[in-house]
Amino acid sequence: MLGFLVQWPTILPLAMFPVLVWMYARLARNEKAVSSARFGEAYLSYIKAGPAFFS
Repeated sequence: MLGFLVQWPTILPLAMFPVLVWMYARLARNEKAVSSARFGEAYLSYIKAGPAFFS
């Protein structure tokens, strides 16, 4: 998303940036809950191995 702002510095990417950040954060929370329910302790130990969005 930051790449879009650098490549196309217009009002549309600037306006969409907070919306996309919110949507991806919401999606990540949902996927974390689903993965935690499906994989249990194995997933919880996996997410402790690194920061969010980088593991």
